[in-house]
Amino acid sequence: MNSKDENTASIKDKTGAHGTTADSTKEPVVDYITNLTDSHRSAGPVGYKRDAYIKQYDAHLDSKYSQFKVFQSFAIMRLYHDWPKVVGPLLGKQTRIMAIAPPIIKVGALNSPCLQQLQMMKRQLLQKVNAYYGKELIKDVQLSMYRQSYIKDEGQVYYGTTGKTEQYERPLLNFEAIPINEAELAQIDKVVAMIPDPKMRELFRETQIKQYKKTKYLKDHGYHACAHCDTLVGPEDTLCMNCILKAKEKANHAYRQHIESIKSLLFEQPHLVYEAVCKQIPLCSMVDYQLAHRECVYFFRNRVIREASDDNYDIYMLLMLITHKQAQQLDKDFVQNAVKKMRSQYEQKIAKYNRH
Repeated sequence: MNSKDENTASIKDKTGAHGTTADSTKEPVVDYITNLTDSHRSAGPVGYKRDAYIKQYDAHLDSKYSQFKVFQSFAIMRLYHDWPKVVGPLLGKQTRIMAIAPPIIKVGALNSPCLQQLQMMKRQLLQKVNAYYGKELIKDVQLSMYRQSYIKDEGQVYYGTTGKTEQYERPLLNFEAIPINEAELAQIDKVVAMIPDPKMRELFRETQIKQYKKTKYLKDHGYHACAHCDTLVGPEDTLCMNCILKAKEKANHAYRQHIESIKSLLFEQPHLVYEAVCKQIPLCSMVDYQLAHRECVYFFRNRVIREASDDNYDIYMLLMLITHKQAQQLDKDFVQNAVKKMRSQYEQKIAKYNRH
């Protein structure tokens, strides 16, 4: 190898995929992207199938555009399109993806209650994103408020928007056109009179007047107080977003308590079928029973299959849940053969996954 080739090789070793000097303290971005495409699994929900019509062009695309890393970027950036499916319709409307730069994703919230909700469920959000990719591609989720300008020129359509104003944009109010009477001014002056600093008192007075005019303007246009708090909500709304999130969290907690009660019953009597469970828990629906039963099966299946537990309690609990038979009704040979079969199937799936 001549000196020119040696210099070229040394430059390639010191630089990254884009010709910049690699930082040893940072995660190698290229490795994340390459590993994602090497898994032979398209980014998307489990069970996602590639479009059969587009598949006929795969050979041509692979040969012509593989050098530009198009598919790696496409596999990662598809999360912009599928974001509401990953986090759910409610959070999908209240959040925006700011940037995707593995191993980091930046998410913006449109309001403070939503930001607090994201901070509490940051770990679950990270799990959902990595489950979408089918690989631990993202290591951290950075959360912030989504900054959106409310001042728009009339009649001008901006790039990426439509002629209609989006729901989180508000018109700029003309406070001079909103009247306020002497009695209301006197009430505001009475409140601000307790502030000793003249500059601070005048600034606070101006702020209070604007806030009063804004509230008056909104009430004149159909806004009203939330049913649970004093926050103003739209004409067609009943609750503010903060109360909606609290109500949803309370309902989810109550539902999980209901599911846990069904699971507790199944832990005591794992052979029970749906009709027998309904006699002891009348409010149990088929969907509730299936969810609780599935979670119990997964719990003991993880112990017996993945952790290779040979404890009779774990094995018999799993088979009683699956067969709906009591322990004394299960033949010993059947138990041994069933466990061997399930473990063999699991090992085959692991081997097939590792090959790909």
